[in-house]
Amino acid sequence: MKALTLGKFKPVINLPSATKPHHLISVFKTDVSNKKDAEHLIKLLKKQFPEGNFHFDLDDTDKVFRIEYTRDIIGDVLKMFKIKRFTCETLI
Repeated sequence: MKALTLGKFKPVINLPSATKPHHLISVFKTDVSNKKDAEHLIKLLKKQFPEGNFHFDLDDTDKVFRIEYTRDIIGDVLKMFKIKRFTCETLI
């Protein structure tokens, strides 16, 4: 998979969910390395986007962050990571 940096951000490939066709899924590479930071980011995102589902895989070498959503929230999610001083790169 190819990662795009936030500075070179291009439109995300939104994949439909297999179980919920009206939901979209996007996957990102991050530098979030511990459970405390991951839980904090998810708490902030759930507060702002209660309809979204957010998940980190911190065991993966890319510290994968996956979101499932029904409306376009990608730009706001990337801004949240930047504000909190984490990197979040689109995986394509």
